[in-house]
Amino acid sequence: MFKALQTSVSGLIASSTRLNVAASNIVNARVASSPKGTTGPRQTFRAGYSPQRVAQTTTAGGGVRATGAPVSPASLSVYDPTSPFANEQGAVDMPNVSLPVEISELRRARHAYEANAKVIKTLDDTFKTLLKI
Repeated sequence: MFKALQTSVSGLIASSTRLNVAASNIVNARVASSPKGTTGPRQTFRAGYSPQRVAQTTTAGGGVRATGAPVSPASLSVYDPTSPFANEQGAVDMPNVSLPVEISELRRARHAYEANAKVIKTLDDTFKTLLKI
């Protein structure tokens, strides 16, 4: 019974990691940055946001572990000559984030979190029943 609890808690933590990574990607999806290797008289340098994906693996004792891994390529060049971060050609770097993918990640994280929470609730109910016997 305790192994099932440990497994479910690891699932809750992995879901939380997945949620945090997706939320961070969504919040930073429109953060423009200076293209790499560009300088100029009107150039204001700004380092870009590096989006992440979650890599989820099983652990030896049961359960899962979720870790962030960088997206490659981290940014895409977009034409925006009005940006203070644009180079002479009017290009800026935008994070390589797909909003539909991130929203689906949020939903997956929510469903996984709900499922693991239900397992913990069921284990709690079972444990209470065993104590009454």
